Amino acid sequence: MSKKTLLKALKPVKQAAYDSTLSSTIGRRSCTEGTRIKIMSDLNDWARDSSGPSIFWMNGMAGTGKTTIACTFSQDLEQDKRLAASFFCTRTTAECRDVNRIIPTIAYQLARYCIPFQSSLCKVLGEEPDLGSKHVQKQFDRLLRDPLLQSADAMPDNLVVVIDALDECENHTGVELILDLFFQHARTFPLKIFVTSRPENEIYNRMTLHSHAREAIHLHEIEKSLVQGDIELYLLAELTNVSPSASDIAELVRRSGALFIYAATLVRYIKSDGRLSNPHNRLRSVLNIAHEKTKQHEQIDALYTAILESALNHDKLEAKEANDIRAVLHTVLFAQEPISIETISTLSGIDDAGRVLSAIQPLRSVLHQSEQTGVVSTLHASFPDFMFSRERSGAYFCDKIENSHALAERCFLGMQAQLRFNICELETSFIPDTAVNGIEGRIKEKISPPLAYACRYWGSHLALASKSKGLLTMLDGFICHRLLFWMEVMNLRREMVMGYETLLKAKQWLKQPGSTSPEIVILVEDACNFVTSFASSPVSQSTPHIYISSLPLCPRSSSVYQNYWKRTRGLLELKGSLIEHREAAALATWNLGSVVFSIAYSPDGARVAAGCSDHTVRIMNAHDGTPLLDPLQGHTEFVRSVAFSPDGKLVASGSDDHTVRVWNAYTGAPVAGPLQAHKKDVASISFSPNSMQIVSGSWDHTICIWDAYNSALLHGSFAKHESEVNSVAFSPDSALIASASNDTTIRLWNTHDGTPATSPLEGHTDWVTSVAFTPDGNRLVSGSDDRTIRVWNTSDGSLATSPFQGHTQEVISVAVSPDGTQVASGSEDWTVRVWNIDDGSLVAGPFVGQTSGILSVAFSPDGTRIISGSYDRTIRVWNVHDGLLTLPVPFEAHIASVQSVSLPDNNTRILSRSYESTWAWDITPEGIVPSLSGQGRDTNPPRMQSSETCSLTFITDHCIEVRSKTDGSLVAGPLRGHTDKIISCAFSADSRYLVTGSEDHTICVWDLNKGELVGVPFRGHGSWVTSVASFPDASRVVSCSDPWYDTTIRIWNTHCAMIPAPAPNNSSAKQPLHRSPEPILEGWTIRGDGWVMNSSSAMLFWIPSDLASIDAWPSPHAEFIITSKGILQIVQKELYLGDRWSRCYVSH
Repeated sequence: MSKKTLLKALKPVKQAAYDSTLSSTIGRRSCTEGTRIKIMSDLNDWARDSSGPSIFWMNGMAGTGKTTIACTFSQDLEQDKRLAASFFCTRTTAECRDVNRIIPTIAYQLARYCIPFQSSLCKVLGEEPDLGSKHVQKQFDRLLRDPLLQSADAMPDNLVVVIDALDECENHTGVELILDLFFQHARTFPLKIFVTSRPENEIYNRMTLHSHAREAIHLHEIEKSLVQGDIELYLLAELTNVSPSASDIAELVRRSGALFIYAATLVRYIKSDGRLSNPHNRLRSVLNIAHEKTKQHEQIDALYTAILESALNHDKLEAKEANDIRAVLHTVLFAQEPISIETISTLSGIDDAGRVLSAIQPLRSVLHQSEQTGVVSTLHASFPDFMFSRERSGAYFCDKIENSHALAERCFLGMQAQLRFNICELETSFIPDTAVNGIEGRIKEKISPPLAYACRYWGSHLALASKSKGLLTMLDGFICHRLLFWMEVMNLRREMVMGYETLLKAKQWLKQPGSTSPEIVILVEDACNFVTSFASSPVSQSTPHIYISSLPLCPRSSSVYQNYWKRTRGLLELKGSLIEHREAAALATWNLGSVVFSIAYSPDGARVAAGCSDHTVRIMNAHDGTPLLDPLQGHTEFVRSVAFSPDGKLVASGSDDHTVRVWNAYTGAPVAGPLQAHKKDVASISFSPNSMQIVSGSWDHTICIWDAYNSALLHGSFAKHESEVNSVAFSPDSALIASASNDTTIRLWNTHDGTPATSPLEGHTDWVTSVAFTPDGNRLVSGSDDRTIRVWNTSDGSLATSPFQGHTQEVISVAVSPDGTQVASGSEDWTVRVWNIDDGSLVAGPFVGQTSGILSVAFSPDGTRIISGSYDRTIRVWNVHDGLLTLPVPFEAHIASVQSVSLPDNNTRILSRSYESTWAWDITPEGIVPSLSGQGRDTNPPRMQSSETCSLTFITDHCIEVRSKTDGSLVAGPLRGHTDKIISCAFSADSRYLVTGSEDHTICVWDLNKGELVGVPFRGHGSWVTSVASFPDASRVVSCSDPWYDTTIRIWNTHCAMIPAPAPNNSSAKQPLHRSPEPILEGWTIRGDGWVMNSSSAMLFWIPSDLASIDAWPSPHAEFIITSKGILQIVQKELYLGDRWSRCYVSH
């Protein structure tokens, strides 16, 4: 690709440049000549000083003139050819407030400025052309750090990057991350960074933390007389045509105080073009405003009041016009983003765009409408502050609860009117959304701005509203009738994570005081679970599979399934115990490709940290498992333990390399470490409640306490355990530290001096693997290799209750729920269980799905989820409230070792034999009924079953002929269809059909009268087909496979009904099995990510890992799959797939 193409792929925000067309549209300007002289001089001196700090922070309260100064500084730098790049953030444009666009835009502008940097950057983009869409950490490393370091020697000195109004970005975590990254690399970059912002907490804290590495100006602290001198010059220049007197100017300056925004808003108001505008009259009205001298915001409040009085209280204003102005004003104030005229019309209830535009006219002093996009937003952040304060705005006060209620209602009404099935008219279910022709255009055409807004933000408005019967009814109707349609919109717009967060807001809203039916709580909870499962799985790649894959696999007790399944037809219908037990299946599975030794939730529940066998620490989005950072590298052996600090800012990790490391939880940058004192593997770490200290336990039998920030060893003289320390934990009040050891004891230590607080807690009979305090600190929970969980009183070390028993192998990890009522445990028996902490009764689980030992469990901060990490290299997310107790499968051991299948005496009872037992399987209208057969086991089952009239001749190992036993004549053949050795066969009762099983994992059914294959080979087994049998009329075929690799018995229906077939004629004659195979039926396989594909690479279905891992996935002709975990029945019916998929939903 050309350099131009590579750079364009960064998708830079061109409107973010200081001199973009947006700049003039929103009235961005440079300082009036003669103003801000001292500040500009200081800035230019800093820019030219090669020995000074590389970062300059100019901060100020709202209205102090930061953007105007930044714009002027950018002009000066550009004239001196030292402006490397500029990014002016603003809430008025979505892309200009997106923190994820800052680094790509800076890289793009810098490449346009500096050819050596451009060459280095394009080399990087040639290797990874989609870096512009990666997370901020990777963008910074690959788009800035690497090319800057490569081209540093060829770049000019003292280049400056200007970032204005960083506080207006909507992702505060991303803002913190960018600042941390710039500070981390400030000394090595051949660049200077100039940042302006309000002194918001996240920015102020970062700047304070790095105060030694930057310079700063606080505009609101500059001497008032200097600021007022500049304001006077500004007013004189701007109001020349109005010719105010010297006393008028003096009064306006006095009223402006130190706020340039007052002066700017005043100028905008006086000079406003409009039907009610007379500059001289407006000047007089401003000067006539009375003031209360004690009021903190007196000047700006009085001005905003005057503007609103002019807009709303004019003599010629009709009542309807005044109502329109108020409605538009309140709508824009509460909008979660700048919104279009069409959206304002919908949300305000004004059904005429012309009336909306008319209502905006008198508000142009406080509202801004973009010329490019037409979206409307408030002009300055000080105006919403004024409007939302009853004390300040008086009669113009905007009530948050009342207006949020109205906006939530209108969002629901808008979705009710516009949401519909297959909203973007997708023609096929076989391709991902990204492959749909013209998908972006369709989304823009079919999903109107008002609908997009309502889908994104109904939860935000609901969360601020008071609970009412009307909103409860609307929420109920939305969940019951439009949930799946809403998911279509969110998925097509790639906003499913935001969709989950929206439902969480609805869950929280339902907890507000007031009457709430249990039914609506269940509806929202089930919707959350359904969205979680869809959003965090590969199935979300294709929107039609909300219906085709996710709905058929939804637990039958879910209200989502119960509400929507009855409105569908032609969808995959799955039955049997495997589906019934999916109530307790994982909501999501994240494959990390590495053993997961330890997992932890961040305190806000938004992130998950994992310690892995590839020596890395991973930080992931807790809602969908996507990486938020590149793997954190530094350890040289397995990472055994990870923990978030209680303030969420740090992640600590302990490793088999004997060290502890501390990382910035947002950037991944090292904060402290490696902390070295242990002489063997560090098995466990825990933060103190104030986030300042870390305790570590090691297999060298010792415990250490460290300073989390400066790496100091604070305490290393704890008395040793007699064996390895597996787990440590701080008590909630920091007074105690608990430790668990292979010496079978638990010990409690006084944190301040390391002395024992009690005698050793004794009772476990094997290694103690894990300990966790309850939130009140009164009890301690432990798990052990003796397969039990125990609860201890921390006051005296006594047992609080009897041991919890149920796990069949070692308990590796325990966790206590945030409310202290439940205990989660993970075991080598591959299950997660949830117990009542008071009596040890099982309240949920066992959760089955992971395919190896579970090494770590953790509760989400809200207590509704459990995550588990395993040897199987996955993290799984479980719903705590799914209290289904999974019953054992009586035929589990038998299925795991089946050697043969047969239908003795030509009846329809299937027998399966292993070396240990024989089971019978009867097919009934309700499904398969298993029973242990009294027939003896078969130690040497025949694989090649003969016929009374026919015999087989092998031409090659995968090609056969069928000959008559009477005269040896050829009955059929050569029969070619298999691609590997045929190892099993069976004839139908009348010898018309032959069934063959092969080492190519397929079964073929042959019509011997015609000498040809019936349909297509049956695919689904994961290994050699070792035994086959045919029903008497050949309507079904039974098969089993090599039990080392595929522990299933499959029953196939030879009349495949999965694809629409021609209507049968009325003849009573027996219909032949054969018909021309549909192309869709050919070559079905299952990919590693769960997609079932055919030979044309069509995405047929998506299957979750709990079914895919046991080869329980649908394929043509497969009617029953008997696995060691249960039975799956695939109802044989016509399916609507591909270009027929849009017929699957019926409204009634």
